[in-house]
Order: sequence, then C-alpha cells, then structure tokens
Amino acid sequence: MRKLAGGWAVWLCLGTAFAGISDFDVLDFGAAGDGITDNTQAFQKALNRAAEKGGVVHVPAGQYRFDGVLTIPRSVGLQGVAIGPHSLFYDRGTVLMPYAGRDDETSPPFITMESSSILRGLGIVYPEQLPHDIHPYPYCIQTTGRMAGIIDVTIANAYNGIDCGSANNESHNLRDINICALRRGIYVDRTTDIGRIENVHLHSVAWWDLHYPERREEEIMAINDYTLEHLEGFIIGRCDWEYMVNCFVIWAKVGFRFIETPGDPSGHDPQANILITQSGSDIGPLAVLVEKCQYHVGIAFENCQFFDGVLIEEANQGPVKFTNCVFVGWTEFLNGTHLVNKGRGTVYLTACHFNAKNWIECKWEPDIPFIEMLNGTLQMMNCRFMDNGNTPDAHISLGKDVCSAVIIGNSVEGGKLKITNKSKGAVKILGNVRG
Repeated sequence: MRKLAGGWAVWLCLGTAFAGISDFDVLDFGAAGDGITDNTQAFQKALNRAAEKGGVVHVPAGQYRFDGVLTIPRSVGLQGVAIGPHSLFYDRGTVLMPYAGRDDETSPPFITMESSSILRGLGIVYPEQLPHDIHPYPYCIQTTGRMAGIIDVTIANAYNGIDCGSANNESHNLRDINICALRRGIYVDRTTDIGRIENVHLHSVAWWDLHYPERREEEIMAINDYTLEHLEGFIIGRCDWEYMVNCFVIWAKVGFRFIETPGDPSGHDPQANILITQSGSDIGPLAVLVEKCQYHVGIAFENCQFFDGVLIEEANQGPVKFTNCVFVGWTEFLNGTHLVNKGRGTVYLTACHFNAKNWIECKWEPDIPFIEMLNGTLQMMNCRFMDNGNTPDAHISLGKDVCSAVIIGNSVEGGKLKITNKSKGAVKILGNVRG
C-alpha cells in the first residue's frame, strides 16, 4: 500500500482487479482474441466461475474463435465492449466467431442462455458462412427459463438467429439487436409469460458491414436473393401477451409468420397473443402470414408498414387487427391483392391506407381487389384507398362464405368505393366517399 497526495492507493495485480465485485475478465481464464485460438473452454471456465454467486464476464475487444458451444449460467452476464446498438466489423469491438454446427441444424446452439442471464455488447459472425456457399447451422442463441436478455448484440450471418421457442421460457427481453439471418430470424414459442422484443433490425446490412468501408455488390445481391427465397423473419407461436415494438425485416420470404405450437396439449391456446407496434416488413412476397392465432385475443398491428401481402389461412379463428397501418406494393404471391383472408376469424382495419403505387410501376390490373375476404368477418372503418390517378374496378371482394361485414366511413382517391358482395351474411356499407 502506498500513500499518494490525494489519499491512499492499493496496488492490485491484473488477475484480481475485479475481485470482490463479481466481475471477471476472460483473458484471466486463458482466452485469446487472436482469431485462431479456440476459446470454448476459457470462456466456459469464466462463466462457471461467475455462476458461483452471479456476476459479469467481460470480453475485451478482439476476435474470439469457438470450436464448441457455450452456456451462460443463471444470473450471469457475458459483456462485450459495445455500449449500444452497433455495426459489426472484423477489426473492431468484441467479435465472437463460432465454427461448430456446420451442416447440422439440430446440433446445440452456439450460446444457450439460462434464467436471468444476459448477453450484451458484442458481435457474432460465422467465418465459414459465405454469400455464394450458404450452409445450415443451428440457432445462434437459444433462451431457456425466465428473464433471459439479449441486448446491444449484432449477428452478421446466422443461418438461424435467436431461438426463444424450442424450450419453455418466460419474459425474454430482446432489445437493440441488428441481425442478418438466412433461414429464421427470431423464433418465439412456448412462452408462458410476457416477452418483450424491441428495436430489432433484421437486415442483410449486418453482413455487408463486416468489411466496411468496402461493400461487395455481387455478394449483397446473392445474400438478398437467398433470403427472399428462404428467410422467415419473425416466427411467433404460443406466447402470452407478447409485446413487439420498433422491429423491422427486409428481403424475407415471410416477414411475420404466426404458427400453432406443435405438440402443445389441446386447450392450452398454443398460438400467438401479441401486440406489434411501429414495425414493418419491406420488399418481400409476403409481409404477414397468419396460420393460426389465439381465438380470444389474437394479433394486433398498430402503426405498421407492409410491403406487401397479408395472408390469413383457413385454420385461423382468432382476431387479426390492423390500426393506422400502410399497405403498399404488388405481391405475385397473392396476385396483386394486399390482404387475403381465408379464416373464420375477424379482420379489423381501422385508419389504414392502401397505396397502389407499384401497380403503376409493375403492372396494372384494375379488377384485382385490394382486400379479398373469402370467409370470416370484416370490420373496416376510416381507411383510404390511394389509386394514384387510376380507377380500379375492385377495392373489396366479399366471398359467399363471409359471415358479416361492416364497411363504414372510408374514402377513395380517383373514384367511388367498389365492392363485390357475394356474402350470404349481414353486410352494412355506408358513409364511404370519393375524394
């Protein structure tokens, strides 16, 4: 001990610098950020040490190779150097580089997170995944138990991204995540208490940025072509009051897919119950696919944007709500129609607008409706159809199996509202105007 002018100082060796405050440094456990050394054992040793009482394992800037997989134990954090959302560069920040699991989607995820564990402030890149030679891998990260958190994490090129659904889990917290996923982005299922997903950007730019400032146009096109054919951005199964806000996906085969949980016992509502706000799906054949949602609560989109196509399948009986949403573009998948409902549930459209801009740029089919109801119930109020100077012959089509419809207070640019009504149920149409 040595007295200085400002008081007393205690000299500590580097290996004990965090002693007593539950902080640990992976370098003290033999880790090396040289991009060559296998760090699996060193990281796991540090994580297990932190698990004795709970603590944080710090990972300095560097490139850390892993030939195996990691488990973050209960009440342990794995912390890189980033202090907010970030782009991932090979030569900056904390970079984890997994090699395990190539060509085997069923093998263990790179990182398994136990209850109340945290992954924060780092990037993950698969060095052997190449834009012109894409291979399957297991999920990059899997949450289990209760209150696992993934915050300020960037994933450059995962085949499968984040799994909050294969194992029972509650109250996951995904926030400020940038990810390029190739097959599945975020999977939520078997969630029995409120989960939160905020500020998730599912975009191939997370892969482009690796070699910044260079961007390889041919590789970018190859990545986007692949994801347009294979990627399901957000896959949502059984959840209980899930909240999603400020989430975005682009160049996906399906932006948001809602499924029924396989193997869930009858009567346990094995479908989605979710509120989605200020989110969107851009440039893809199908923005939203609803296979099934919970009958008594269902799905609510508010202040969202879709480019393009919403398909609600026959098995769905739950409500699907759209409030203050935008529908634009042309989808070959639905033959140009923005929304097709085949299910027996109710579709709510409130203060939305439908823009036909891309009908002009790509093709113009005036007899194709914006909305096609083949079944169920339509509740539509205060929406606007924007035809950009063209006058379509169809806005809404009601099929013979539609139970009922209320279409009130909507407006049309370029002509009057045109509805084909073959429904045998009760239909009320009033107060719709041209202007």
